[in-house]
Amino acid sequence: MKNSVLIIGLDGVPWDLLKPWIDEGKLPAFSKLLKKGSGGSLRTTIPPFSSSAWTSLFTGKNPGKHGIYEYTTDLGKLINSKSIKVAKIWQILSHYKKRCGVINVIMTYPVEKVNGYMVSGVLTPQKEKIYSYPSKLMSVLKKHKYEIRIRYGKNRLLPNKKYIIERRYDFLKKLYDILEKRYYTLKELMDEPWDFFMFVIDETAMLQHLFLDRKDVMLKFFKKIDFYIDDLIKTFSTKNTNPYIFVVSDHGFSSSPIRSLNMRVWLEKNGILKDNRTFQQKVIPKVYNKLNKFYLSELILFFNKTRRSREVFQRKLSVSSSVYYKYPGIYIRQDQLKDMKYWKLRDNLIRDLRQIRDPLSNEKVFQIVEKKKVIYSGNYTKFVPDIVALPNYKYNVIFSYDSNTLFDDVEMHLRGKHFSDIYGMLLASGKEMRQGTIKNASIYDIFPTVLHILDVSLPKDLDGKVLKSIFKPKSYLQNKRIVYSEVNVKTLQEKNNIQDVLQNIKF
Repeated sequence: MKNSVLIIGLDGVPWDLLKPWIDEGKLPAFSKLLKKGSGGSLRTTIPPFSSSAWTSLFTGKNPGKHGIYEYTTDLGKLINSKSIKVAKIWQILSHYKKRCGVINVIMTYPVEKVNGYMVSGVLTPQKEKIYSYPSKLMSVLKKHKYEIRIRYGKNRLLPNKKYIIERRYDFLKKLYDILEKRYYTLKELMDEPWDFFMFVIDETAMLQHLFLDRKDVMLKFFKKIDFYIDDLIKTFSTKNTNPYIFVVSDHGFSSSPIRSLNMRVWLEKNGILKDNRTFQQKVIPKVYNKLNKFYLSELILFFNKTRRSREVFQRKLSVSSSVYYKYPGIYIRQDQLKDMKYWKLRDNLIRDLRQIRDPLSNEKVFQIVEKKKVIYSGNYTKFVPDIVALPNYKYNVIFSYDSNTLFDDVEMHLRGKHFSDIYGMLLASGKEMRQGTIKNASIYDIFPTVLHILDVSLPKDLDGKVLKSIFKPKSYLQNKRIVYSEVNVKTLQEKNNIQDVLQNIKF
């Protein structure tokens, strides 16, 4: 019997948040899934950004191979789906004639041709009128008044975080409204035969940003999600035989930091950094900080060069130091150091960063301090920090000349953040799924596991593995041999380009 796969993405949801509610019977749809399968934590990418994490999920590769680390390039330009240079799961499945639906997944704008439907997600320009494939699918979206993301005001007004938190209950109503529209749109689109269907509910991330301190508010919202998911799974199951359901998140969430560490002060105190800024480099950050206090994003966008200049000046702080900090780590200008000096500086920094403790609590600031080659591999590792230094959730690591204090108390407007939370969730349910706890699973493992279920051969250079432990002992999927066969992403892209040219030819 032919298998089908449904992936339900919940942006930023940790397993520790949902598991107690599931055990208490407060989320019956999730409970039903868990009774037919397994659940547990899912390790994600570093940094735990949605852009890099979801890309790793649908490519099976680490950021060093797919090249996506954050939301912008070094010049401040937004990245998009064309920035990804490796094969995506829907490209491979379409190549093998599998029918795919991909709805509201980040890093899918601009949309691409698939054997099915695609509706892009976050990072879609607000003024974009066509963000679906095929374009005629826009009629369905318009019918349901579909919205990709929450808007904070008319035109392009973007309030600051204080404004958002002060009006969080108004935005909560908007989250419910967007969620409902997404549900009705998905219900219509899903009511067809599919081999693979994936959608993401990203309202869960904003909910936690706003209400991580109010579990009662969050539970009520998740109950609504639970109701929608139950109905959507039923819809999917009526048209698709032998469905396997994955509920997955891209990272976790935790309370906003309460302390800050100024890495600029630490580097200077350790004799690694000197202040050789130019006049422009001293003035521009102050101008940007003043602009950032305004509600109008138009001003910030107009003066966006100040932000880019601020980031560039960090790279040029001191010719003598050859070191700068940018989350999530330390960059060392290796071209200015001989190998032995580079290795010695890097290793000494790793040793010292691991020992940094907060004098107030004696807690270690960093949960992970490693060489980049321990975390990443691939052609794009040149863009990542030489030393990955991921702080614990209590700490906000900054690089600032506004203060000469090494440690300081900090009060964040948003109630929750996820820059330190590398564990999301995975719930896998289906006919041959075993009941139990999922252990040692990575976000890279979803891609090969789905291909394995759909009887599609795997690319050879994946970082993930087929999660055979989630299948019942001696079942077909556990015993089935894993098959590898390279599908070249360039070949897939060239095929799409040829189709574009042929479509545009007028006879």
